[in-house]
Amino acid sequence: MPTNTRINLLILGTLFGITAFDTLLLGFAIPKLIVEYGLTRSQAGFLGTSLMIGVGIGALVLGAVSDIVGRKRVIFLSVAMFTISTGLMGFVKSYIFFAVLLLASGFGLGGGLTMSIAYLPDIIDKPLDRYMCYLESFWGIGAFLIVTTSYILTTRPLTELFLVGAIPLLLLPLFCLLPDVRSSEKESMTGNVKNLLLEYGKVTVILWVIWFCGVYTYYGVFLWLPDVMVTQQGYEIGSSVLIPIYAVQIFSPLILSFIVREGNTEKLLAVYSFMAAVSTLVFVYAGSYTIMVLSILVTSFFSIGGWVLLILATQKSYPQRIRGLGVGSAASIGRLGGILAPYLTGYFMDVYGTFEVPFGIFVALFLIMAVFALPVSAMRNG
Repeated sequence: MPTNTRINLLILGTLFGITAFDTLLLGFAIPKLIVEYGLTRSQAGFLGTSLMIGVGIGALVLGAVSDIVGRKRVIFLSVAMFTISTGLMGFVKSYIFFAVLLLASGFGLGGGLTMSIAYLPDIIDKPLDRYMCYLESFWGIGAFLIVTTSYILTTRPLTELFLVGAIPLLLLPLFCLLPDVRSSEKESMTGNVKNLLLEYGKVTVILWVIWFCGVYTYYGVFLWLPDVMVTQQGYEIGSSVLIPIYAVQIFSPLILSFIVREGNTEKLLAVYSFMAAVSTLVFVYAGSYTIMVLSILVTSFFSIGGWVLLILATQKSYPQRIRGLGVGSAASIGRLGGILAPYLTGYFMDVYGTFEVPFGIFVALFLIMAVFALPVSAMRNG
């Protein structure tokens, strides 16, 4: 790996890691927010919705803007927005203002997520497939850091956790080292949207469907997993079980880096999605605790691997001049799944009195991903 490529990957990985850190921070703050501000579960849930709405809008808008003004400028704006907004949350006492700051933070986080994905093909040497796997592992590092930080600050005021979320603002000078890559085919915003819808319309719609299914299944499965195993099945679970289930998501992209190659991305996505469907189906009908844990461990492995492959397929489907818009629009549609999945999963469990129905939906969505993955390559090459 050339030195400059290694440095670019580390810098972009840092962006991905701090984006993961601030994205997941709210989840560790909510229990204290409920106690300190006397929030209901619905009010706390709306805070999460505010963040996800901001992420969806930011991914679309800032992704499109990056195609016009350059990705480096958007990185600066994105990091400044989500770090400053996160830091200010520690001093806000109004529920409404807190939700507004979450919306602003989410907007910046959406830009950070999109730039991490859209910028990578611009600044590294091939093979893109392997480097994307390396980049995805930084998400796991960011997740590990927020878990560690929240544990250390368990007995400290909530303000300190939000201030820690503002620390990545100090890393802005680091992103100056990234090359300022600009497309020679740059068009207006209107022209880019027209190209996306007319020239790349078919592959875009298919990618939107896969992104929606991928994000819906991920947030649906892993947000409700502890509740399903404890409340629905009556099992006693602790960190000793959950840690490997979630930790495998750090190593799955690294393992994938040894098998993904140019030309097999969509085939692997189909295989990974199918395997996730099978393991989730086994989880639904598992007759023992051991089988439930092993099957969901397999789902975790293939689900995050499928996420990496989906990102790769999206990157490869668009030329540089509209890649920010293409990736941003797909990520934005995916966030709709992230908003709907937590609520609908709980709703279906209330209505039917069992987790089998919503988890059966996850199985169906994984299969849809598997079926829709294969035409992407044909459309891109055709």
